[in-house]
Amino acid sequence: MAKSVGIVARLDRSEALNLVLSIAERFKGAGFSIFFEPCLAEQIGGKEFSMPLEDMRTDLIVTVGGDGTILRTCLRIPKPEPPILAIGMGARGFLTEVLPEKAFEAVDRYIKGLYRIETCRKIASFVGEDRLPDALNEIFITSRHLAKTLSVRIWKNSVSVADFSADGVIIASQVGSTAYSFSSGGPILDPEVDALVLTPVCPISLMRSIVFPSSSHVTVELLRPKAAVIVIDGDYQRNMGDGETKVTVGISEHKSRFIRFEDGFYRRLKDRLLLPREEI
Repeated sequence: MAKSVGIVARLDRSEALNLVLSIAERFKGAGFSIFFEPCLAEQIGGKEFSMPLEDMRTDLIVTVGGDGTILRTCLRIPKPEPPILAIGMGARGFLTEVLPEKAFEAVDRYIKGLYRIETCRKIASFVGEDRLPDALNEIFITSRHLAKTLSVRIWKNSVSVADFSADGVIIASQVGSTAYSFSSGGPILDPEVDALVLTPVCPISLMRSIVFPSSSHVTVELLRPKAAVIVIDGDYQRNMGDGETKVTVGISEHKSRFIRFEDGFYRRLKDRLLLPREEI
């Protein structure tokens, strides 16, 4: 049976575009059908192979870029999500699997079936009855006005947990615990810890992160102002207001899947996040 591969890449680096063309030829040589995200297809002269991310029901998706490219892809691809082979061409790329110089080796190993699939839980968020796109990393709630603090009340299920004021609130998945939440002082969760992490951003009080079990529904209620913006994985945005005061977050039924060749969480953690200061 013929197999298909969708390819997504950052568009601002010629090295990424050249690598896309070479990877595509490698897959074509092995009998795979190749499709490109529309903007990428136009950039490399492959419009006849263009396919929107929302329609990429392929057997595999290859991303060439950093974590931003991966997150943008995971927000839009159909559910259940195809597995992603992530080739790093960003600043650090915690989610990526291989560097560009190892790309062909990674493609060959995939074709030969010499890989495993890592499954990552996603998080769902709701404003009233309106479900927002699932996040792989985090939901961030902040004021619509620059440098204005947000006063909120946090609920776990129906229990009031805390009131505080901060620049914003992050609710992160296990995967997202290594991203914006970590940068804001939150804990890193081991992959075997299935939980949600709530981290205040620049709180006025001594409020710190709280780790909630995955069975929880965590609600952020706006106290003042009664308006905010929700940012999902640094890409999707949605304004709150006009009587909307609560965002409820829980574990999604959907998952993201990544092609892995080694058991590499702590390797990636040490190499990409916990570098000695002189190496940064």
